[in-house]
Amino acid sequence: MFVRSFNHNIRYNYIYNFCSFFGVTALWVLYLTHRGMSLVEVGLLESIFHVSSFLFEVPSGALADRLSYRAVLMLGRVCAMISSIILIFSHDFLWFAVGFIISAWSYNLNSGTTDALVYESLRCLNQEKRYIKVSANVNALYELADTLGIFVAGWFVTAYFEGVYWIQIAISMLAILSVLMMREPRKSQRKEEKVTSYFAILKNAALFLKENGQLRFLMLFFALFEGVAATYYFYFQSLVDGYGFKGYQISLLMIASAVFQIIGAKISPQIERWAGQANLILYFSALLCGLLILSFVNQLPLLIGCFITLNTLVSVSQPIFSNYFNALIPSSSRATLLSVSSMLFSVAMIVLFPLSGWLIERLRFTVSFGAMGMVLSLVLVVLVIVMKRRAR
Repeated sequence: MFVRSFNHNIRYNYIYNFCSFFGVTALWVLYLTHRGMSLVEVGLLESIFHVSSFLFEVPSGALADRLSYRAVLMLGRVCAMISSIILIFSHDFLWFAVGFIISAWSYNLNSGTTDALVYESLRCLNQEKRYIKVSANVNALYELADTLGIFVAGWFVTAYFEGVYWIQIAISMLAILSVLMMREPRKSQRKEEKVTSYFAILKNAALFLKENGQLRFLMLFFALFEGVAATYYFYFQSLVDGYGFKGYQISLLMIASAVFQIIGAKISPQIERWAGQANLILYFSALLCGLLILSFVNQLPLLIGCFITLNTLVSVSQPIFSNYFNALIPSSSRATLLSVSSMLFSVAMIVLFPLSGWLIERLRFTVSFGAMGMVLSLVLVVLVIVMKRRAR
């Protein structure tokens, strides 16, 4: 009974993630400008989203550890539905801001919680080693769902743009249904770990992170790595728009990138087994710096190659680092500490996104990211030298 139920958790988790990641609202910047928001207001709304995400990220993980994973996942989809309704009927900045705050909560309640539920389900089956493969499948599914969602959204841009948020509401209902079909991993099966209060969970998670230098380093590295890659991704869209790319050309570019990202996510377990943790961190760092430095060349075909390669690199890294995090985290604080990783990413984005935008306005895209690659390369060289000296 238990084996079958927990195995079903993995399958229903795929359905939940497909619904959650369906990128039908990915063209939100265009939607807001169609609704009368200026680009300055759009930028402010994005900042509000990240600040809200930063403030609520860890508390949302603690809620999952204190209550149940299923309840928190369903609450996250309810927040997505409420946010969609607000964005459909809003016409002023204040209400859009409220919608973005609630949207951030929906992401917070999802991040870390799905990973924790899956990992705990596999623990109940004594199959923790399957986690990296399951995580790789989820990341491949994310790329597929996001790409399909963008295509669907494209049909609504000129006809009925609000329709994308009605689709979001319907898909959120399907996600809730998939969660209802899951089975909550029993607390008694988590190695008899004591169920503690909300604030005790936060305190224990903070103490664990303080004492576990390896986990702290991995989370900081991954937040910076993903933050730089995400910043490149978003500003690259404005770059190709400046080159005069039409909508279908951007869609074809995203499809090409998605194909490589799906392949990258699927082969990530083999890459991790081949390289190992220490080498992977060095390889990821060197590749990131190299791709950024290549931006100096300022040739569109090369920049497109860098864009696709960087996206693929992120797809490879996500399941690997998720597996690293889960292997180091105790069950009692799993969702909380996984939320810390998402919170650190929000911090990286709050700093990197406006700073990069300011640099691009003054130095252009290619010079800005090329210079960023040079700076990160110097930091990497210094870190390698320091680590080698300590190893002696």
